[in-house]
Amino acid sequence: MNTKQKSISVIAICLSIIVAAAILTYRPQTPEEEFKFPVGIPPSLGSISSVWVGDEQLNTIHVSGSGSFSAKANQATLILGAWTLDFSAADAVEDNAEVMNAVIGAIEGLGIPEENIETVTYTVSTEWDWENREIDGYRVTNLVQIRLDEEYMGMIGEVIDAASDAGANSVQGITFGLSDEAIEELETKAYVQALNDARGKADLIADTLGISVTGVYSVSESVYYPYVAQRGFDVAASYEAAPTPILEGTLSVSVSVQASFTFE
Repeated sequence: MNTKQKSISVIAICLSIIVAAAILTYRPQTPEEEFKFPVGIPPSLGSISSVWVGDEQLNTIHVSGSGSFSAKANQATLILGAWTLDFSAADAVEDNAEVMNAVIGAIEGLGIPEENIETVTYTVSTEWDWENREIDGYRVTNLVQIRLDEEYMGMIGEVIDAASDAGANSVQGITFGLSDEAIEELETKAYVQALNDARGKADLIADTLGISVTGVYSVSESVYYPYVAQRGFDVAASYEAAPTPILEGTLSVSVSVQASFTFE
């Protein structure tokens, strides 16, 4: 191969490398793709981008917003009851029925409606003497759930004391919550607060960069409902102090939104 042929080969190879590199690095932007502007805005505050909607290009500001409101619990649920133990299953069942009739009667005597009381657990189990490998008796457990709406919330301690005095020896705990109406009200307030928070961030970005917000492109949300607070209770302690003090505290609803605003 002469010098001229060698030169042509080297040039051809170089051109091939250049063309291949150009093909690998070139990627045309499609209308659906989003182009991020280097505005230097922290992600926690927001970002600015350009999106294509059909043949129209929109400039958008993306921000998040959050809101939270709290309210005092207006519902409570108690689970309590009695267990009895006897060598005869029939006697254990009879003893338990006698105790629970007295417990339910004491609770209803406080003005709690019958429909607010329902059985949630009823079991008859065998007690074993494992050392001698023989039945040592029968245990009957009967637990009822007592729903205390807002008008009865101040009677939680009275209900526990009345049930304990009547023979209840098992209190599983107290669960506090909010009614559906209260949750809806808190959610609405938190939602408005979250939207205002998002709009405030968008306005801050726009004012700082010298642009104007022209509308809303999209909004999405997530809602955090109240944590259901539950407290344990020691039945033995109820005999030490009367009435039993119960403080329900507050529960909250939180809303977060992701919003995109158009600008020019």
